[in-house]
Amino acid sequence: MSRARTRIEARNKMPEIKPWHEEFTLSDSSPSGLRYLVSGSASVVAGCPKEVTWPHDESMAQHCICPRHYVVSAIVDWEGTDLGGFTKWDMQLETVSAWVVREILLEHAEREQQIQLLEQHLQQHLEVA
Repeated sequence: MSRARTRIEARNKMPEIKPWHEEFTLSDSSPSGLRYLVSGSASVVAGCPKEVTWPHDESMAQHCICPRHYVVSAIVDWEGTDLGGFTKWDMQLETVSAWVVREILLEHAEREQQIQLLEQHLQQHLEVA
């Protein structure tokens, strides 16, 4: 009886929203500069073109013109619907510029590097003392 109640409570609990650095990774091989992270590994290209760019004239028809602006969908919240003892959770998505996500990931990487350097510095100080 207790196991069943625990499973029901776990299903009714609102899912967590992952931080950006757990959802996306920077990628030079992606036109948007981002890839989704799945189980900690880079996966498919993240983002879709915000604006479609077509060749201006027939002489450019053979060339691939890459869009300049990409957007990604990000989970910003969860909306719960009570189904009589169970809760159905629907994602609330927001469209975000890929540039914004890339900047957030770059800032996070810089902070992680700074923390790592500080930890190394402290470790060296403790070894000397």
